[in-house]
Amino acid sequence: MDNKPSWWKSALAFLGWSILFGLIYAQSPLYTSNQNTYFLHGMAQAGFGYLDRDWLASTQELMPVFSGLVFLTYKIFHSQVLSYAYYALLMGVYLFSMFGIMDTLFDLRRSKARTLAFTALFLAFHSAALRFVLSRGLEPEATFLFEGGVAGQRILGQVYQPSVFGVFLTLSIYLFLRKRPHLALIPMAAAIYFHPVYLLAGALLTLAYMWIIWREERCDSHFGSDCHIAALKKPFLLGLTSLLLVAPAVAYTAYINWSSSPAIAAQALDILVNFRNPHHALIASWLDWTVAVKTVIFLAALVVARKTRLFPILVIVTLGVLLLTAAQAVTGSDTLALLFPWRVSILLVPLGLATVLAYAVTKVKLPERAARGRSDCQSDLRRAAIALSLVLITGLVAVGVMRFQIESARLRSGAARPMMAWVAANRSAADVYLIPPKMADFRLAAGMPVYVDFVTAPDRSADVLEWYRRLQLVYAFYNGQTDPCAALHAFAADEGLTRAVVPAGDPATACPSLPVVYADADYIIYEIK
Repeated sequence: MDNKPSWWKSALAFLGWSILFGLIYAQSPLYTSNQNTYFLHGMAQAGFGYLDRDWLASTQELMPVFSGLVFLTYKIFHSQVLSYAYYALLMGVYLFSMFGIMDTLFDLRRSKARTLAFTALFLAFHSAALRFVLSRGLEPEATFLFEGGVAGQRILGQVYQPSVFGVFLTLSIYLFLRKRPHLALIPMAAAIYFHPVYLLAGALLTLAYMWIIWREERCDSHFGSDCHIAALKKPFLLGLTSLLLVAPAVAYTAYINWSSSPAIAAQALDILVNFRNPHHALIASWLDWTVAVKTVIFLAALVVARKTRLFPILVIVTLGVLLLTAAQAVTGSDTLALLFPWRVSILLVPLGLATVLAYAVTKVKLPERAARGRSDCQSDLRRAAIALSLVLITGLVAVGVMRFQIESARLRSGAARPMMAWVAANRSAADVYLIPPKMADFRLAAGMPVYVDFVTAPDRSADVLEWYRRLQLVYAFYNGQTDPCAALHAFAADEGLTRAVVPAGDPATACPSLPVVYADADYIIYEIK
């Protein structure tokens, strides 16, 4: 390359690859899965429907920065369509950072064919097409086999939510490998402010950065004490800067998790670990064959990267994860379980995959370009590699677009959609709804407050206990453990509810004496004022 591309060409390239990655990965349509939880506070504050009257929307939350972005987006544009663009740009950061890390290690830019081959393979391992094959060919737990961490956690995912800002951790590593250690702290802090669960990952990365800087700055034994003090100064200042950058996030997280009653805190922890999040928090629930596959990939990456600056980062972070995971397994601590020390695997697994892919690509000898007028086997191989990469990317885009269309159609055709559309069209500030506990998408689909649902839980200990109390009442009603009419009257009198959504034809929840304001083949809405 004769000249470096101008900034606007680089920006266009970044934007183009972000769009391609977004199409290949195939985001789920708004509002799906965890978006019904993480968009709630921001949408309520922005005045969407009557969500400001929802009990859960009035509780204090752990992720106000993300909610602030949701709030601003809806307040300005009266839509969350830009969320697709936000996520595509974050995917671009992830792709840019991963490629940059691998380029630093393996000089991928030396060959255009090598660059394109790695990118195509990396996108393929993050594609909706591969996820479909893995989930149908193996089992649902294998859906994110090559890109996700353990315990059903990952940086990327099919929905835009706070955890996807973990892509900034990969940008931090890239900047550090480019020998910009203090600049590397900024994206790390950004990830933490959007999701405090990354505090542990940030702490381990900071320790790794400090150790590498100390090792590179350390003096030989025959130098004096002044030299040793000077060698400690850089890593100490880096650690101090990192701590100062995230201090507000640490303080706010401690405030949200603080409880004046140890008994209430312990009870809330038990509910979150064993009732709400056992699939994330209990080691026995996620330790399966997929963990073994991810471990093999990561160990292979350690071997490949053993002589690079990435190696000590991987080792130090891994040791921290293993020690804390072992401590949780031995002590059974609910506090450690909710710290999710194994969640850092969402960074280690894709780094391991990218390292193995980059190494494999470099083992294939592909010349940058053939000599003029010359055609040999190597130049033919180069052209074939470029053509295959482009064909693969094109095919992945087509599958990704098709996947989004299928999922959008499935969302629109859901059995509860006509009922929720009717509620949205007949909203009233006086109403609060009782809904089935797993109907998490009701709030954002209808714009109406609900009593409680299972998926969306609060963050503070006292609120967790109230959430659990409400949920037990709801389960008792929908499971037929109470007289339905008496229970509905009690919900109206004691809990302030005005309407109840029940499955049509379900005798466990039927109350013929109550007026019906809506009915279809799947759901009935009772007036219970």
